[in-house]
Amino acid sequence: MRTRNRDTDQFGHVNHAAMATLFEEGRVALVFAPDVTGETQGIDLLVASLSMTFHKELKAPGDIRVGASVVRIGSSSLDIRQAIFGGETCFASAEAVCVLLGQGSRRPVQVSELLRTHLRPANLSRR
Repeated sequence: MRTRNRDTDQFGHVNHAAMATLFEEGRVALVFAPDVTGETQGIDLLVASLSMTFHKELKAPGDIRVGASVVRIGSSSLDIRQAIFGGETCFASAEAVCVLLGQGSRRPVQVSELLRTHLRPANLSRR
């Protein structure tokens, strides 16, 4: 991923709202990966809770990585830990509780076995 000049505030560092968007992109890439497209079709990922911690100022433009790990898989929810890195430097970390919702029903949807299997390698509590 690459940060953009428009993501910055008056101090020249990436704004907290832009950081939330970067974390969202990381969660979406993890949960809606191409190998589980059939399992996630018709499902939205609702963020029920999001906590971000900023460790260092992140300047733009620049190349970054967004890491994401599932630390808990519930019946219809996921706890995801994330970090934004530039090189070896961690600029921010986040914890999100996400709920799978049916797009039509807007009701919680069970995490399928295939999706559980897909997310399990990223599940730190199983290592």
